[in-house]
Amino acid sequence: MRGRVAYLAEKNRFELREEDVPRLGEKDLLVKVKACGICTGDIYAFLGYPTWFALPAALGHEPSGEVVEVGPKVSRFKPGDRVTVLGGPGYSDYVVVEESYAEPIPPNVPFEHAIGEPLACAVNGIRLAAPSFGDRVAVVGVGFMGLLLVQALSRMHLDSLVAVDVREDRLRLAKEFGADVAVNPQREDLDSVVAELEGGCDIVIEATGSPKGVDVATKLVRRRGRLCIFSYHPLPVPVDLRTWDAKGLEVVMTNPNRAEDMRVNLRTAMKSLSRGVFRMEKLVTHRWPLAEIQRAFEYASSKPVDYIKGVIVP
Repeated sequence: MRGRVAYLAEKNRFELREEDVPRLGEKDLLVKVKACGICTGDIYAFLGYPTWFALPAALGHEPSGEVVEVGPKVSRFKPGDRVTVLGGPGYSDYVVVEESYAEPIPPNVPFEHAIGEPLACAVNGIRLAAPSFGDRVAVVGVGFMGLLLVQALSRMHLDSLVAVDVREDRLRLAKEFGADVAVNPQREDLDSVVAELEGGCDIVIEATGSPKGVDVATKLVRRRGRLCIFSYHPLPVPVDLRTWDAKGLEVVMTNPNRAEDMRVNLRTAMKSLSRGVFRMEKLVTHRWPLAEIQRAFEYASSKPVDYIKGVIVP
């Protein structure tokens, strides 16, 4: 069997190649990809930011699809099952994954809403941030990932949930998803916001990927509070260690590299999706076929106003 695989050949250029589908191991699944989310990290690679892999590279790590073949020792799945998986390359017709890295998609959930990896990252981030009953929590940056965090945190009986962004449309969506307070740091004085929060938030989660976002998060967290760096930063970020020290902050990296086992987070993410915790219908805004992946990345990387999350649907 052969299928198409999209490679980032060089900066700003994808190419499609037809390749043999890898042979299955005893506990592997062959999954026909139905959707794969476009990750911001892949957009950074497309734009030429430094990466940890060499080009050309087959990208895409947010696939969901249908099982078409299973290895002889697979026990959890059969052909025809709908699954989301941790693995790649997802910008392809087929992906092979070991069965423990797959989870069933809840009934009636579209493939493009069941892109498991970012949902698992949101679960992982909240677990590591570890908010408690009655905490004040802020999410700085309410793009796609920040809005997932807001949706989950809004279920956790906090004292208050603060959404911070420079875009009013994203703040409105965050309020719709359960944020109690919306703050635009370009229009509001952060010192006044901190005063209204009685000294700041117990936990602040930075989800911007921007050095400015780290600065804003540092200002919003209270003394002896917890500052969580959730987002991926493609370039080194200077930090205000003097303020971190003066406030006695606990600084926690809440990205997948701190996860004990992302498979557990994926399982929790799918259960949460089935219970309506994650509402994807307003977040997945764009879809492109695999043949148009070049156009998809050109559009997504231009940061258009109407774009929140795109998926490739082979």
